[in-house]
Amino acid sequence: MRSSGRPTLQDVATLAGVSIGTASSVFSRRQPVAARTREAVLGAAAQLGYRPRPRFGAPDVPGLQTVGLLARPIHYPGPTNPYYSVVLQGAQRAAADLGLTMTYEALPVDGAGAALPLVVRRRAAQGLLILGWVHPRLLERIVATGIPCVLVDHTAEGLPVDSVRADDARGAALATKHMIRLGHRDPPPALITGPTDLLPIADRYAGYRAALHASGVTLDPRYVRRAPDAEPYGGRLAMHQLLDLPRPPTAVFCWSDTAAIGALQSMRERQIAVPRQCSVFGFDDIDLAGHTSPALTTVRVDKRLLGAQGIWHLVQRIREPQLPPRLTYVDVQLALRESVAPPPARG
Repeated sequence: MRSSGRPTLQDVATLAGVSIGTASSVFSRRQPVAARTREAVLGAAAQLGYRPRPRFGAPDVPGLQTVGLLARPIHYPGPTNPYYSVVLQGAQRAAADLGLTMTYEALPVDGAGAALPLVVRRRAAQGLLILGWVHPRLLERIVATGIPCVLVDHTAEGLPVDSVRADDARGAALATKHMIRLGHRDPPPALITGPTDLLPIADRYAGYRAALHASGVTLDPRYVRRAPDAEPYGGRLAMHQLLDLPRPPTAVFCWSDTAAIGALQSMRERQIAVPRQCSVFGFDDIDLAGHTSPALTTVRVDKRLLGAQGIWHLVQRIREPQLPPRLTYVDVQLALRESVAPPPARG
Protein backbone atom coordinates (compact mmCIF):
# COMPACT_ATOMS: atom_id res chain seq x y z
CA MET A 1 0.00 0.00 0.00
CA ARG A 2 1.27 3.47 -0.86
CA SER A 3 0.16 6.50 1.11
CA SER A 4 1.15 10.12 0.98
CA GLY A 5 0.37 10.58 4.70
CA ARG A 6 1.42 9.21 8.06
CA PRO A 7 2.13 5.48 8.55
CA THR A 8 -0.93 3.26 8.76
CA LEU A 9 -1.78 0.05 10.56
CA GLN A 10 -1.37 -1.79 7.23
CA ASP A 11 2.19 -0.41 6.95
CA VAL A 12 2.94 -1.79 10.42
CA ALA A 13 1.41 -5.18 9.60
CA THR A 14 3.39 -5.45 6.35
CA LEU A 15 6.69 -4.59 8.03
CA ALA A 16 6.01 -7.04 10.88
CA GLY A 17 4.97 -9.80 8.47
CA VAL A 18 1.52 -10.31 10.02
CA SER A 19 -2.08 -9.75 8.95
CA ILE A 20 -3.75 -6.43 9.60
CA GLY A 21 -6.14 -8.21 11.99
CA THR A 22 -3.23 -9.46 14.10
CA ALA A 23 -1.64 -6.01 14.19
CA SER A 24 -4.98 -4.53 15.22
CA SER A 25 -5.32 -7.07 18.04
CA VAL A 26 -1.92 -6.05 19.44
CA PHE A 27 -3.10 -2.46 19.92
CA SER A 28 -6.74 -3.13 20.83
CA ARG A 29 -6.00 -6.11 23.12
CA ARG A 30 -9.26 -7.70 21.94
CA GLN A 31 -7.57 -11.09 21.43
CA PRO A 32 -4.43 -12.72 22.90
CA VAL A 33 -1.36 -12.46 20.69
CA ALA A 34 1.87 -14.46 21.04
CA ALA A 35 4.65 -12.52 22.77
CA ARG A 36 7.02 -12.81 19.79
CA THR A 37 4.34 -11.54 17.42
CA ARG A 38 3.47 -8.67 19.76
CA GLU A 39 7.14 -7.65 19.91
CA ALA A 40 7.40 -7.72 16.10
CA VAL A 41 4.33 -5.51 15.70
CA LEU A 42 5.38 -3.03 18.38
CA GLY A 43 8.89 -2.92 16.90
CA ALA A 44 7.50 -2.19 13.43
CA ALA A 45 5.27 0.53 14.88
CA ALA A 46 8.23 2.15 16.61
CA GLN A 47 10.35 1.96 13.46
CA LEU A 48 7.64 3.63 11.36
CA GLY A 49 6.56 6.14 13.99
CA TYR A 50 3.03 4.73 13.99
CA ARG A 51 0.64 5.93 16.68
CA PRO A 52 -2.49 3.79 17.14
CA ARG A 53 -5.80 5.57 16.86
CA PRO A 54 -7.82 5.78 20.06
CA ARG A 55 -11.27 4.21 20.24
CA PHE A 56 -13.80 6.78 19.15
CA GLY A 57 -16.58 8.31 21.03
CA ALA A 58 -13.38 9.51 22.78
CA PRO A 59 -13.12 13.12 24.00
CA ASP A 60 -10.97 14.20 21.02
CA VAL A 61 -13.91 13.55 18.64
CA PRO A 62 -16.96 14.71 20.57
CA GLY A 63 -20.30 13.56 19.24
CA LEU A 64 -18.87 11.10 16.69
CA GLN A 65 -21.39 8.27 16.52
CA THR A 66 -22.56 7.69 12.93
CA VAL A 67 -20.97 7.57 9.49
CA GLY A 68 -22.92 7.31 6.25
CA LEU A 69 -22.22 5.13 3.23
CA LEU A 70 -23.37 6.42 -0.16
CA ALA A 71 -23.24 4.63 -3.53
CA ARG A 72 -25.02 4.67 -6.88
CA PRO A 73 -27.26 1.63 -7.46
CA ILE A 74 -24.71 0.06 -9.82
CA HIS A 75 -22.11 0.21 -7.03
CA TYR A 76 -24.48 -0.43 -4.13
CA PRO A 77 -23.21 -3.27 -1.93
CA GLY A 78 -25.38 -6.35 -1.97
CA PRO A 79 -25.59 -9.93 -3.17
CA THR A 80 -25.55 -8.84 -6.83
CA ASN A 81 -22.35 -6.81 -6.41
CA PRO A 82 -19.53 -9.23 -5.54
CA TYR A 83 -16.92 -6.44 -5.34
CA TYR A 84 -18.50 -3.71 -3.25
CA SER A 85 -20.28 -6.15 -0.96
CA VAL A 86 -16.84 -7.20 0.33
CA VAL A 87 -15.65 -3.57 0.51
CA LEU A 88 -18.71 -2.96 2.68
CA GLN A 89 -17.76 -5.83 4.99
CA GLY A 90 -14.37 -4.21 5.59
CA ALA A 91 -15.97 -0.84 6.28
CA GLN A 92 -18.53 -2.35 8.63
CA ARG A 93 -15.88 -4.20 10.62
CA ALA A 94 -13.68 -1.12 10.93
CA ALA A 95 -16.65 1.04 11.99
CA ALA A 96 -17.75 -1.53 14.57
CA ASP A 97 -14.20 -1.77 15.96
CA LEU A 98 -14.29 2.00 16.45
CA GLY A 99 -17.72 1.94 18.11
CA LEU A 100 -19.45 3.65 15.18
CA THR A 101 -22.86 3.09 13.64
CA MET A 102 -23.09 3.02 9.84
CA THR A 103 -26.12 4.16 7.84
CA TYR A 104 -26.67 3.49 4.12
CA GLU A 105 -28.30 5.36 1.26
CA ALA A 106 -28.34 4.94 -2.52
CA LEU A 107 -27.30 7.91 -4.63
CA PRO A 108 -29.47 8.93 -7.61
CA VAL A 109 -28.41 7.52 -10.97
CA ASP A 110 -28.65 10.95 -12.64
CA GLY A 111 -27.02 13.00 -9.94
CA ALA A 112 -26.44 16.36 -11.64
CA GLY A 113 -29.62 18.09 -10.46
CA ALA A 114 -30.93 15.51 -8.02
CA ALA A 115 -31.78 16.30 -4.42
CA LEU A 116 -29.04 15.77 -1.89
CA PRO A 117 -29.21 12.40 -0.12
CA LEU A 118 -31.44 12.40 2.94
CA VAL A 119 -28.55 11.57 5.27
CA VAL A 120 -26.83 14.74 4.03
CA ARG A 121 -29.89 17.01 4.24
CA ARG A 122 -30.65 15.84 7.76
CA ARG A 123 -26.96 15.81 8.74
CA ALA A 124 -27.64 12.35 10.13
CA ALA A 125 -23.98 11.32 9.88
CA GLN A 126 -20.79 13.03 10.99
CA GLY A 127 -18.87 11.73 7.96
CA LEU A 128 -19.55 10.10 4.59
CA LEU A 129 -17.90 7.16 2.84
CA ILE A 130 -18.73 7.27 -0.88
CA LEU A 131 -18.23 4.13 -2.99
CA GLY A 132 -17.41 4.35 -6.69
CA TRP A 133 -18.16 7.07 -9.20
CA VAL A 134 -20.55 9.89 -8.36
CA HIS A 135 -21.63 12.74 -10.62
CA PRO A 136 -19.10 15.58 -10.15
CA ARG A 137 -21.75 18.27 -9.57
CA LEU A 138 -23.54 16.15 -6.98
CA LEU A 139 -20.24 15.43 -5.25
CA GLU A 140 -19.40 19.14 -5.18
CA ARG A 141 -22.76 19.87 -3.54
CA ILE A 142 -22.25 17.14 -0.95
CA VAL A 143 -18.75 18.38 -0.10
CA ALA A 144 -20.03 21.98 0.09
CA THR A 145 -22.19 21.01 3.08
CA GLY A 146 -19.02 20.66 5.12
CA ILE A 147 -19.59 17.02 6.05
CA PRO A 148 -16.20 15.24 5.84
CA CYS A 149 -16.04 12.78 2.92
CA VAL A 150 -13.78 9.94 1.83
CA LEU A 151 -14.02 8.39 -1.64
CA VAL A 152 -13.40 4.69 -2.27
CA ASP A 153 -12.44 3.70 -5.84
CA HIS A 154 -12.70 7.28 -7.08
CA THR A 155 -10.73 10.53 -6.96
CA ALA A 156 -11.98 14.12 -7.15
CA GLU A 157 -9.37 16.67 -8.17
CA GLY A 158 -9.69 20.03 -6.48
CA LEU A 159 -12.03 18.93 -3.69
CA PRO A 160 -11.00 18.63 -0.01
CA VAL A 161 -11.69 14.89 0.18
CA ASP A 162 -9.49 11.86 0.80
CA SER A 163 -9.46 8.92 -1.60
CA VAL A 164 -8.65 5.24 -1.14
CA ARG A 165 -8.12 3.19 -4.29
CA ALA A 166 -6.71 -0.11 -5.43
CA ASP A 167 -3.49 0.25 -7.41
CA ASP A 168 -5.31 -0.57 -10.64
CA ALA A 169 -2.58 0.47 -13.07
CA ARG A 170 0.03 -1.64 -11.31
CA GLY A 171 -2.29 -4.64 -11.18
CA ALA A 172 -3.02 -4.47 -14.90
CA ALA A 173 0.68 -4.09 -15.68
CA LEU A 174 1.56 -7.11 -13.53
CA ALA A 175 -1.06 -9.24 -15.27
CA THR A 176 -0.03 -8.17 -18.77
CA LYS A 177 3.69 -8.64 -18.12
CA HIS A 178 3.00 -12.10 -16.69
CA MET A 179 1.29 -13.16 -19.91
CA ILE A 180 4.07 -11.67 -22.04
CA ARG A 181 6.74 -13.49 -20.01
CA LEU A 182 4.89 -16.74 -20.70
CA GLY A 183 5.30 -16.06 -24.42
CA HIS A 184 2.09 -14.25 -25.44
CA ARG A 185 3.68 -11.63 -27.71
CA ASP A 186 2.51 -12.23 -31.29
CA PRO A 187 -0.38 -11.69 -31.33
CA PRO A 188 -0.22 -9.52 -28.21
CA PRO A 189 -2.32 -10.23 -25.14
CA ALA A 190 -5.79 -8.92 -25.90
CA LEU A 191 -7.74 -6.61 -23.60
CA ILE A 192 -11.42 -6.64 -22.76
CA THR A 193 -12.01 -3.25 -21.17
CA GLY A 194 -14.99 -1.47 -19.70
CA PRO A 195 -16.03 2.21 -19.81
CA THR A 196 -12.73 4.06 -19.61
CA ASP A 197 -14.40 7.25 -18.39
CA LEU A 198 -14.43 5.49 -14.99
CA LEU A 199 -11.10 6.04 -13.25
CA PRO A 200 -10.32 2.46 -12.10
CA ILE A 201 -10.99 1.09 -15.59
CA ALA A 202 -8.98 3.87 -17.22
CA ASP A 203 -6.06 3.06 -14.94
CA ARG A 204 -6.30 -0.64 -15.78
CA TYR A 205 -6.19 0.25 -19.47
CA ALA A 206 -3.19 2.50 -18.82
CA GLY A 207 -1.40 -0.30 -16.96
CA TYR A 208 -2.02 -2.69 -19.86
CA ARG A 209 -0.61 -0.19 -22.37
CA ALA A 210 2.40 0.57 -20.18
CA ALA A 211 3.23 -3.13 -19.82
CA LEU A 212 3.09 -3.66 -23.58
CA HIS A 213 5.39 -0.69 -24.13
CA ALA A 214 7.84 -1.78 -21.42
CA SER A 215 7.98 -5.27 -22.93
CA GLY A 216 8.53 -4.09 -26.50
CA VAL A 217 5.12 -5.31 -27.67
CA THR A 218 3.16 -3.07 -30.03
CA LEU A 219 -0.35 -2.06 -28.99
CA ASP A 220 -2.73 -3.35 -31.67
CA PRO A 221 -6.19 -1.71 -31.44
CA ARG A 222 -7.78 -4.77 -33.04
CA TYR A 223 -7.02 -6.70 -29.85
CA VAL A 224 -8.73 -4.16 -27.57
CA ARG A 225 -12.49 -4.60 -27.20
CA ARG A 226 -14.89 -2.79 -24.91
CA ALA A 227 -17.50 -4.86 -23.09
CA PRO A 228 -20.92 -3.19 -23.48
CA ASP A 229 -21.80 -3.74 -19.81
CA ALA A 230 -20.34 -4.88 -16.50
CA GLU A 231 -22.04 -8.28 -16.54
CA PRO A 232 -20.61 -11.58 -17.87
CA TYR A 233 -22.65 -11.01 -21.04
CA GLY A 234 -20.41 -8.05 -21.90
CA GLY A 235 -17.25 -10.11 -21.57
CA ARG A 236 -18.81 -12.93 -23.58
CA LEU A 237 -19.72 -10.59 -26.45
CA ALA A 238 -16.28 -8.94 -26.50
CA MET A 239 -14.56 -12.34 -26.47
CA HIS A 240 -16.63 -13.50 -29.43
CA GLN A 241 -15.39 -10.43 -31.32
CA LEU A 242 -11.77 -11.27 -30.49
CA LEU A 243 -12.21 -14.88 -31.55
CA ASP A 244 -13.54 -13.71 -34.92
CA LEU A 245 -10.24 -11.97 -35.75
CA PRO A 246 -8.11 -13.56 -38.53
CA ARG A 247 -5.51 -14.30 -35.82
CA PRO A 248 -7.38 -14.76 -32.54
CA PRO A 249 -5.45 -13.95 -29.36
CA THR A 250 -3.72 -16.63 -27.31
CA ALA A 251 -4.32 -14.65 -24.11
CA VAL A 252 -6.79 -12.04 -22.93
CA PHE A 253 -6.71 -9.69 -19.94
CA CYS A 254 -10.18 -8.73 -18.71
CA TRP A 255 -10.92 -5.55 -16.79
CA SER A 256 -12.96 -7.50 -14.21
CA ASP A 257 -13.61 -11.05 -13.08
CA THR A 258 -17.20 -10.81 -14.28
CA ALA A 259 -15.95 -9.95 -17.78
CA ALA A 260 -13.50 -12.86 -17.54
CA ILE A 261 -16.33 -15.23 -16.61
CA GLY A 262 -18.12 -14.10 -19.76
CA ALA A 263 -14.95 -14.70 -21.79
CA LEU A 264 -14.73 -18.24 -20.40
CA GLN A 265 -18.34 -18.81 -21.43
CA SER A 266 -17.59 -17.59 -24.96
CA MET A 267 -14.72 -20.04 -25.31
CA ARG A 268 -16.79 -22.94 -24.02
CA GLU A 269 -19.36 -22.13 -26.69
CA ARG A 270 -16.61 -22.05 -29.35
CA GLN A 271 -15.00 -25.23 -27.98
CA ILE A 272 -11.71 -23.46 -27.27
CA ALA A 273 -9.72 -25.03 -24.43
CA VAL A 274 -8.60 -22.68 -21.64
CA PRO A 275 -5.70 -22.26 -21.07
CA ARG A 276 -4.29 -24.69 -23.66
CA GLN A 277 -5.54 -22.64 -26.62
CA CYS A 278 -6.22 -19.28 -24.96
CA SER A 279 -5.42 -17.91 -21.50
CA VAL A 280 -7.79 -15.70 -19.50
CA PHE A 281 -6.73 -13.21 -16.79
CA GLY A 282 -9.26 -11.42 -14.59
CA PHE A 283 -9.15 -8.54 -12.10
CA ASP A 284 -10.63 -8.13 -8.57
CA ASP A 285 -10.54 -11.74 -7.24
CA ILE A 286 -14.22 -11.92 -6.36
CA ASP A 287 -15.30 -15.01 -4.42
CA LEU A 288 -16.47 -16.78 -7.57
CA ALA A 289 -13.05 -16.49 -9.25
CA GLY A 290 -11.68 -19.56 -7.51
CA HIS A 291 -14.71 -21.66 -8.45
CA THR A 292 -14.82 -21.23 -12.23
CA SER A 293 -13.67 -23.99 -14.56
CA PRO A 294 -10.77 -23.64 -14.95
CA ALA A 295 -10.15 -21.63 -11.77
CA LEU A 296 -9.58 -18.02 -12.78
CA THR A 297 -6.14 -16.43 -12.58
CA THR A 298 -6.73 -12.83 -11.56
CA VAL A 299 -5.44 -9.70 -9.84
CA ARG A 300 -6.33 -9.80 -6.16
CA VAL A 301 -7.65 -6.59 -4.61
CA ASP A 302 -7.88 -6.53 -0.80
CA LYS A 303 -11.46 -5.30 -0.85
CA ARG A 304 -11.95 -5.48 2.92
CA LEU A 305 -8.87 -3.34 3.41
CA LEU A 306 -10.27 -0.78 0.94
CA GLY A 307 -13.37 -0.43 3.09
CA ALA A 308 -11.43 -0.37 6.36
CA GLN A 309 -8.98 2.23 5.08
CA GLY A 310 -11.91 4.36 4.00
CA ILE A 311 -13.31 4.35 7.54
CA TRP A 312 -9.93 5.02 9.16
CA HIS A 313 -9.27 7.95 6.83
CA LEU A 314 -12.76 9.29 7.43
CA VAL A 315 -12.31 9.29 11.20
CA GLN A 316 -8.95 10.98 10.85
CA ARG A 317 -10.49 13.56 8.50
CA ILE A 318 -13.22 14.27 11.08
CA ARG A 319 -10.61 14.61 13.80
CA GLU A 320 -8.19 16.73 11.76
CA PRO A 321 -10.19 18.61 9.09
CA GLN A 322 -7.24 20.89 8.31
CA LEU A 323 -5.16 18.06 6.83
CA PRO A 324 -4.49 18.31 3.07
CA PRO A 325 -6.40 15.84 0.87
CA ARG A 326 -4.76 12.43 0.77
CA LEU A 327 -4.77 9.70 -1.87
CA THR A 328 -3.91 6.20 -0.64
CA TYR A 329 -3.36 3.19 -2.88
CA VAL A 330 -4.04 -0.30 -1.56
CA ASP A 331 -1.57 -2.71 -3.11
CA VAL A 332 -2.62 -5.60 -5.34
CA GLN A 333 -1.10 -9.00 -6.11
CA LEU A 334 -1.51 -11.79 -8.62
CA ALA A 335 -3.67 -14.79 -7.73
CA LEU A 336 -2.25 -17.45 -10.05
CA ARG A 337 -4.66 -20.33 -10.63
CA GLU A 338 -5.45 -22.45 -13.71
CA SER A 339 -6.66 -20.19 -16.53
CA VAL A 340 -3.28 -18.86 -17.71
CA ALA A 341 -0.49 -20.86 -19.38
CA PRO A 342 2.10 -20.46 -22.16
CA PRO A 343 0.69 -20.12 -25.69
CA PRO A 344 0.16 -23.22 -27.81
CA ALA A 345 3.17 -24.34 -29.82
CA ARG A 346 3.14 -23.16 -33.41
CA GLY A 347 2.82 -25.98 -35.84
